[in-house]
Amino acid sequence: MVFAMATSISTISQMSRYEQMKYYREKRKEAYSQVQSLSSQATGLMTVKLSESQGMGNLAAKIAYQRSVKKTA
Repeated sequence: MVFAMATSISTISQMSRYEQMKYYREKRKEAYSQVQSLSSQATGLMTVKLSESQGMGNLAAKIAYQRSVKKTA
């Protein structure tokens, strides 16, 4: 990539407006793909945690039910 070396602000400011626009467009594209990746990971984690909490709720309900059955027996 032509812009791989352009990391400092002084280097960016020496670029033409068109090159700056291309540079920042590429940076936004990279950031967007990173956000999508993180979002997908967060969604996966949320799904796992939701299933886990539902399982814990089911387990708690089962224990409570068993306790109530033992008291009546």
